[in-house]
Amino acid sequence: MSHEHVRGFVLREVAIGEADRLIEILTAQKGLVTALARGSRRVKSPLLAATQMFALSDFTLFNYKGRTTIDSAELVEPFLRLREDLDRLVCAAHLAEVFLDLVRDDLSDDRMYVLWAYSCHAILSQPDPLLVTHVAQLKALAVSGFTPQISCYQTSKSTPVGEGWYDFKSHGLVGPEDFRPASDQDVMRLSAPALACLNHVLQSPVERLFAFNVSETVHKEIRAFSEHYLTVIMEKKYQRLLLLQDL
Repeated sequence: MSHEHVRGFVLREVAIGEADRLIEILTAQKGLVTALARGSRRVKSPLLAATQMFALSDFTLFNYKGRTTIDSAELVEPFLRLREDLDRLVCAAHLAEVFLDLVRDDLSDDRMYVLWAYSCHAILSQPDPLLVTHVAQLKALAVSGFTPQISCYQTSKSTPVGEGWYDFKSHGLVGPEDFRPASDQDVMRLSAPALACLNHVLQSPVERLFAFNVSETVHKEIRAFSEHYLTVIMEKKYQRLLLLQDL
């Protein structure tokens, strides 16, 4: 039996029985933690606010025989505005699903915790939460080891990278002079501005990740690439993306 103290974001909550919650918490120290919050759905429960979706809280966890329960929790930031704005709520809910899939089987990596913190703030504060969501999920994929190769072409030629076609089967960029359309290719054209934006996303520290503006044309390219790349890498269709398309 042991107690431990962690700070983390609630990325998922599942109702259990009449009043309990099973929550998944993204922490810096331990990665993803799954814990039972007994009675947390009751109106007068001291755990009610601290265990709600998206909340940042300080938790006291009790571990016994491989099971973790929450002894106490203190709310740090509720992120209530995420639940008050439908557009931002859908964006955050989708991004939480992506983060959960990426960190579920990984060892603790505080980079994902920090990235979620900045992404959550950006979804709340930036005028375009949809663009923030796609930028954040591309960065999360890169942090998890799934970085798209867009800094150079797949040929041995030393031509500078301008526009190109991204091949999702070989996971690399094909230059205009080498692009040969074929029926079995899964490719997407990316303009020079879109490639510059993607390189910013992949190379920038998280503190400057969302510090840029793009045209509507580039926004559509980034969005289309992000959606398709996520589906290819995770081998999963994220249903909330269908809602994001209407925002």
